[in-house]
Amino acid sequence: MKVLICYFTGTGNTRLCAQFLRNHFIEKEQDVTLYEVEVGNDNIPDPNDYDLIGFGYPIHAFNTPGLFASFIKRLPKVNNKKYFIFKVSGEPFPFNNASSHHIYRKLKRKGYELIMEKHYLMPYNIIFKYKDELQKQMYLYLDPLTKVMVIRLVNGEIDKIRYNPFHIFLSFLFRIEWLAPKINALFLHNKKKICTNCMVCVNNCPTKSLHVTKKGKIKTTTKCALCMRCSLNCPTKAIHMGIFQPWIVTGGFHYKKLVKDESNNGTYINYQTKGYFKLFRKYYLKQNELLRQYNIEIPVKYNEENKLENLKK
Repeated sequence: MKVLICYFTGTGNTRLCAQFLRNHFIEKEQDVTLYEVEVGNDNIPDPNDYDLIGFGYPIHAFNTPGLFASFIKRLPKVNNKKYFIFKVSGEPFPFNNASSHHIYRKLKRKGYELIMEKHYLMPYNIIFKYKDELQKQMYLYLDPLTKVMVIRLVNGEIDKIRYNPFHIFLSFLFRIEWLAPKINALFLHNKKKICTNCMVCVNNCPTKSLHVTKKGKIKTTTKCALCMRCSLNCPTKAIHMGIFQPWIVTGGFHYKKLVKDESNNGTYINYQTKGYFKLFRKYYLKQNELLRQYNIEIPVKYNEENKLENLKK
């Protein structure tokens, strides 16, 4: 089977998800092509040349990012081409389920048939930074959960996708977020006193919208996707994100380092978890059941006193 995986990523979590999916497809002896959606990368593989298509994106305000929606609009028509969706966000809110409805409608009109959809949890790149224990837990679950998805796809399993009408309506209302980058572009800039002109932000911008003005100031255009890649990875924290500056997350994600840290057991979500993160319990319980169903080891081990499964009671 020839598989094409098309994805947009801001700070790398969706790319990581796509790479895990590719690796597991290869383990199943499938032929896989990865295509990253970004401005300037116009050599789009023809979906008609593949047996299965994957579309992946980070959820922005309960929606598909505007750049990825535009990419979907440019795709050619096909004849009953099967595809799956994988999407990434920092929280398990049910409203995120309808984030793909917009592109689902577009793809259906073009002859694509949705057979599976999966929502993966990964750390926020805006609002606030997750603790290392939770970052590690999310990363450890990503590998086995993508493996389950590949097993199901290769086996020919199909899910019946239903979108809640209220969630669709809420997603539509929040689509005003597509205007936020255009407005915020007026205020985004670099802090010249601490900027080293390393050009990491300009060179790695997926929309190619960051540029240096004649006065040596880094600014962005209305093509900005507000993906936060520039601010997350700036080595001196010199990017000022305009209106969104109070909620930026900096420093990047260092999953390999977290995995090696034996003092971090990655059990942030457990039966003692309180407050906001208590909402994550049901998500991980459901994932544990899914992993057991396909005889895949649960990545986070709990001792007898704090098993996550106690939450069922």
